[in-house]
Amino acid sequence: MDNLESIIKSLGEEISESVFVGITGKDGLPVSMYAKESIESSLASAEVSSIFSIIERSLKNLSLGKAKEFFVLSDGYGIFGTPLIYDCYLFVIAREPINLGKVRIEFKKYVPKIEEMMK
Repeated sequence: MDNLESIIKSLGEEISESVFVGITGKDGLPVSMYAKESIESSLASAEVSSIFSIIERSLKNLSLGKAKEFFVLSDGYGIFGTPLIYDCYLFVIAREPINLGKVRIEFKKYVPKIEEMMK
């Protein structure tokens, strides 16, 4: 894998339930995206950044430490995310039923590759 886009695509293909995988900046701007279905990438990036910012602020206000990952579940989808270097987040939007264990394993495998590519 020679670029960030191919790494993100590979991660998306490893997680069978995924419909969208991306890296977003804290500012909500998309860094890299891979979509299996039509999802507005700029909107997804901005909303995931907003979710993570609220979580981080809440944890700080409660003196509970730094966020390592988050998972939000809706009626038909889930969003799983984790922070990366350079104030970025890696996230996946996936259809139910979601194998959260598989998602976490794949993230543990791919985060070091992604961060190395981002350096």
